[in-house]
Amino acid sequence: MSIHRVPGSAAVLAIIFLSLAMTPAPMGASDVRHVASRTPVLSVGRELSAERSTETSAGQPVETMVTNTHKWKLLALLSGAVIHDISFPTASVGYAAAELGQVWKTTDGGSKWTEVMNLGFPYYWYGVTALTAKDVVVSGFNDNDFEGIIRWSHDGGKTWTSDIVLTTTGWSDRVRFANQEDGLVVDQLSTGQGQPNLAHYTTDGGAQASDWTAVVPDPNGGWFGSQFSLLHNLHARMSGITYCASQDGGANWSCQPSIDSVFDGPTFFVNDKDGWVGGGEISPSVEGWVHRTTDGGKTWSGRVLDDPWPIREIWFLTPKIGWATGGNYSQNVGGMYFSGNGGKTWSLDESTGAEMDACDSRLVNGKYQVWCAGYNSSFSGMIYSLNIAAE
Repeated sequence: MSIHRVPGSAAVLAIIFLSLAMTPAPMGASDVRHVASRTPVLSVGRELSAERSTETSAGQPVETMVTNTHKWKLLALLSGAVIHDISFPTASVGYAAAELGQVWKTTDGGSKWTEVMNLGFPYYWYGVTALTAKDVVVSGFNDNDFEGIIRWSHDGGKTWTSDIVLTTTGWSDRVRFANQEDGLVVDQLSTGQGQPNLAHYTTDGGAQASDWTAVVPDPNGGWFGSQFSLLHNLHARMSGITYCASQDGGANWSCQPSIDSVFDGPTFFVNDKDGWVGGGEISPSVEGWVHRTTDGGKTWSGRVLDDPWPIREIWFLTPKIGWATGGNYSQNVGGMYFSGNGGKTWSLDESTGAEMDACDSRLVNGKYQVWCAGYNSSFSGMIYSLNIAAE
């Protein structure tokens, strides 16, 4: 890790995180610094990156022509909202978490949104989970003192708790609950010199800081991608510089090198057998990828998707039907790739020209309502949606 002072900046430090490859480079291959992303967007950024070999295992490139398999609808544009996560507890009520301390709420399925929190700098919300229409928790960090924090609301966003500090040496990312009691928060990165990333788990609802326990998933690891998987049986998976799995809601972890030879990012399991990891980079090239498993992660495919922008989120409704979404806001590229065969093959379902970071879905009257959200180069939040019949 190297720390650089940034003259003339409101932020004191710009921290660039570099992680060594977990597997040796091939003989004679040169190493390149691959950059996954810069975070946060609306501030001095920290780079999520790694030194990797220039020789990587590419898959078959996907045609960039939009197939229009599904008719996605742009429901809303939210000015100044860099959205990183969404949660819909019902088909009508939803929440969106954004940078600069913003939380947005809809009560009509996503067409109209109202800010229910706007704290401004130094707050950054990267995660949101609504356990019910009224009980909602957001997660993120304070960029002034490097605290990883959450806040709760139990009245649908009208009032919120004060900061619940999970760590003072890391940036917390998303929060997820397997049920009303068992929750997990994963830190995107550690801001402490030489300290590994933390994960935080609760078994009693996580109402206060003492309800959360901090653990080190991988003493030799690095940053993790935003999306991790937490099933109802408390089996969890996450990936980034390394790929880690837990059988007990995040209390204990086993880790291995990343599935992709560069690094991973989003991780999604629809059950204990069918799962996917994605990833991507914005330097030295702009591209993305997806790998799949059908045996719970014992074995993984090569790249089943190799596309021209990073994959930020993976969302499957069933073991067969799902999307890989992402983009790069600074280059006005992004959208949703669709697979109807479990990720064996993909087609570009919708081109949004925005960086799509989060998805959610609800099954209503035999149809799935799917939402995907992100932001464009004008820093406007974009929420897309579609209806698809259940199998």
